[in-house]
Amino acid sequence: MATRVVVIGGGVGGLTAAHELIERGFEVEVFESRPDFGGKARSQPVVGTGAGGRADLPGEHGFRFYPRFYRHVIDTMARIPSGTGTGYVADHLKPTTEAAIAMVDDSTWYRFNRKHLDTPYAVLESLEIFFQDLDFDQYDVSIFTAKLAEFASACDARRLAEYEQLSWWEFLEADRCSPKFQKQLRGIPRMMVAMDSQRGSAHTIGVITLQLLRDFAFAGAQNDRTMGGPTTRMWIQPWTDYLTSRGTVMHQGDPVVELQVAAGKISGVRLASGPTITADYYVLAVPLDAAIGLLSPAVGALDSKLDTLRQQDPANLVNWMVGIQYYLYEDVPLVKGHLFFPDSPWALTAISQPQFWRDLGIFRRIYGDGSVGGLISVDISEWDTPGAFNPKTAKECTPTEIADEVWMQLKTALNGLGEGGTVLSDELLHSWHLDDDLDFTVSPIGNSSRLLVHPPGSWGLRPDAGTAIPNLVLASDYVRTNTNIASMEGACEAGRRAVNEILTRSGSTTRKADVWPLEEPQFAWLKAWDAQRFAAGKPHILRSLGLQRAIAFIAFLRKVDLFFGGDRRDDFLDKLKLTAAIKWIARKFGVTP
Repeated sequence: MATRVVVIGGGVGGLTAAHELIERGFEVEVFESRPDFGGKARSQPVVGTGAGGRADLPGEHGFRFYPRFYRHVIDTMARIPSGTGTGYVADHLKPTTEAAIAMVDDSTWYRFNRKHLDTPYAVLESLEIFFQDLDFDQYDVSIFTAKLAEFASACDARRLAEYEQLSWWEFLEADRCSPKFQKQLRGIPRMMVAMDSQRGSAHTIGVITLQLLRDFAFAGAQNDRTMGGPTTRMWIQPWTDYLTSRGTVMHQGDPVVELQVAAGKISGVRLASGPTITADYYVLAVPLDAAIGLLSPAVGALDSKLDTLRQQDPANLVNWMVGIQYYLYEDVPLVKGHLFFPDSPWALTAISQPQFWRDLGIFRRIYGDGSVGGLISVDISEWDTPGAFNPKTAKECTPTEIADEVWMQLKTALNGLGEGGTVLSDELLHSWHLDDDLDFTVSPIGNSSRLLVHPPGSWGLRPDAGTAIPNLVLASDYVRTNTNIASMEGACEAGRRAVNEILTRSGSTTRKADVWPLEEPQFAWLKAWDAQRFAAGKPHILRSLGLQRAIAFIAFLRKVDLFFGGDRRDDFLDKLKLTAAIKWIARKFGVTP
């Protein structure tokens, strides 16, 4: 008889767990509280807008962004039949070949293509040039690149022990920077990964910043991708169809309201509709807010880590990243990729989507009533700052006020002289759709899709996929993972880790689900040196040098890279031996090894 597993939650984490389990011969049943599967990744069609055989206008929680380091998600997509008879869901991904920065304050925007950068120091140099192109002061840029180099060359032990206890803002010493640059340091993490540089830990934001920079530095079309159509149609529906075809039993619209406990383990889960469902193992794959609500004192008594988590106020751990779509009478492609608005008070990011959906056909022939030809999808990541045109914060606004403010910010940034005049006009706007997960019937506004913000010290609060309860595992983006960011990639990795725990605990001999580490720019010998310094209780070498000598040190390392090249540099340092290299560099820059 097959081992039976109940998966609580049908988002990316839960569906990943179901996928890995069903392919290994387990009996799987999934319970999702919403009417639709996919969680934050699901599409949200605008009901009633389709006519003449067309589908409803497509809405989303936010546009879909699949950077190069999303290895777990892409691997899963590559194993899901596309639903079209040939190929796989991964074939629905479309490369973005360029991106742009748009500035609200001065109504200009800058288009840029990706460049191949073959050394870690070249990545830093490219970053400096990028900021200089945006007319930032060299002092500000020097501080940022020196601090980024410090993080990139810090050993893992230092990152976890020291940088986890600091916000990204504190680590960057952002108070030393100009107000103009501070605005960028606040905005960029929020618009890229829904992180708050003043609330999020340096440990988390630093790791993801390195990933995004590394992705940007690699040439090729597969660095950054978007979905070639509405997410549910292109990914979630083929996924649930595949799981059902393999025997997974799928339930939706009936949430689990209680984890029942007996004899030191989970004895069953009670549904809102009344029944209690039992299994051999249980996968808790719901968002952080919902998980805390399900962790009763009885559950906490069996696992001290879960007991600590259940006593947390979710408001201290989460943030918002919410989508709004603007439907246009005519298509406005903008750029062949994502647009970032780093000085936007609401931390906006956007993409013009129909240009990537052309495999489906002409947009106006497929969606709506035939009058809509374009779609700009926008993410709003800052909800507690007054708008540029409305003095209220986003959380204080009505849906119409939110839509009007975001539209004004978009127009102001994109209608600058830098791209030749008007790009967006009110005459183009047909309608808009704001995320269904927002609840305007309560005050303040409710949001059922909040994200973990990773405040300093939160790594210690976050549980592993395997709990102390023998038949309960966790599969959500707040779980400790290599990805270490609230995202579909983090949820997918957590789902795999949860499955591996079940495989171990059940004595299964089937192959474990693949879990990969992140790859960073190669500062291996500097990290080895920093590991020695950390073990000896010394600060990072760049912190010991101070800003001016740190800048000189980085410039020296760039010259070594240029002279030797990657492999020859490593061979040289290998022959020189780490200890000798360290002593020579320490003498040159006047610091103890």
